[in-house]
Amino acid sequence: MNPLLAKLRSNVTLVVVLAVAVILVMSSYFTVNQNEVGAVLRFGRLVSDQPVQPGLHFKLPVVDSVHTIRTSIEKIPIPEIHVKTIDNQFVSIDMSLTYHFSDPLKALFQVGDMGGGTVSEKVIPFVQSRTLDVFGQVNALEIADKKKGLENSILTAIQAQAADMFGVKVEDIQITQIKYDENFERNIQVTVQTRNQQLAAINILKVKQTEAEQAVAVAKGEADAAAATADGQKRVAIAQAEAQAQSVRLAADAAAYDVSKRAEAEAGAKREVGAAEAEVISTKAKAAGSAEAYAEILRAEATKNWTGAVPNVQLGGGAAGSGAAPVVVLPAEAMRPAVAAQTPVE
Repeated sequence: MNPLLAKLRSNVTLVVVLAVAVILVMSSYFTVNQNEVGAVLRFGRLVSDQPVQPGLHFKLPVVDSVHTIRTSIEKIPIPEIHVKTIDNQFVSIDMSLTYHFSDPLKALFQVGDMGGGTVSEKVIPFVQSRTLDVFGQVNALEIADKKKGLENSILTAIQAQAADMFGVKVEDIQITQIKYDENFERNIQVTVQTRNQQLAAINILKVKQTEAEQAVAVAKGEADAAAATADGQKRVAIAQAEAQAQSVRLAADAAAYDVSKRAEAEAGAKREVGAAEAEVISTKAKAAGSAEAYAEILRAEATKNWTGAVPNVQLGGGAAGSGAAPVVVLPAEAMRPAVAAQTPVE
C-alpha cells in the first residue's frame, strides 16, 4: 500500500474520531434558562417526575433528549368572540389572557407538543366557550357598565379547570374591545340621547327647584330679620320703660325715705328736748326739796314778775270721766326771770 494513502486514511480516521468525540461531548450537557424549566426523555420516556430547574445539566448523549417550557407570565390575545346576550343581541368581544404554567410537565407532555398541538390551541377554545356562557346571562346594555364584573366571572369560570386540564394558571382576563351590532348601536344612541334629554330636563327642574328654595330662604331670612329687628326695638322700648319706671320708683322711695327719716329725726329731737327739759325740771324739783316746793317757787316768781296781764286758761286733758281741766298758761316774760332766779336754788 502506498504510504501516502495509508497516512491519509489514518488522518481521516482521526478526524472522524475527534468529530464524534466532540459531538458526544457537546451533546452530554444542556442549559436551562432562568425563565424556563426542562424535562429529560430517555428513549421517549420521562426520566424524572420533577422539572429540571434553570442552570447547566448533563445527559446521556444520543439517547437523552431535552424539552424546555417558559414559566414566566405570558399574555396572549383571544380571537374575536361573537356572543349572544340574554336579550338576544349579538356582540363581538376581543379579550386577552394572562397566564403562566403551574404544571410544566402536564403542559409539555399531556397538553402541548407531546400531546398533540400547542397549549394555546387548546386553552383558547376553552376560554371562548366559558365566555359565551357568561355573556349569555347578561343584558347587552349592561356589558359596558359591568365590564369588570364580567371579567371576574370569566376568570372564575376558567381558572380552576384550566389548571386541572392544561396545567395553566390563569392570572387575569381583560376585555379589550366590545362591538355591538349596527342596529343595536343605533338604538343605543337613540336611548342615550333620550336619557340625556331626560337628565337635562331633570337638571333644569333641579335648578328651578334650587332657585325657588333659595328665593324662599331669602324671603324667610328677610322676614326673620325684620321680625328680629321689631322684636329688638320692642324689647329696647320695654327695657327703657322699665328703667324709667324703676328710676321713678327709686326716686319716690328715696323721697319717702327722706321724709320718713326727717320726721323721725324731728320726733327724736323733740323727744330729746322734752326729756332734757323734764330732766332739768326733775333736778330743780329735787333741789327744791319736792315738786310742791318747786311749784311754790315758780308761783312766787310769776307773781313777782306779773305785769297785770290776765293769764290764758286752756282746757287740758283731765282724768278719765272728769272732763276738761283748766290749764293756766303764763306769759313768756313772766317765766324768764324765774328761770334765771332758779340758779341759786340749784
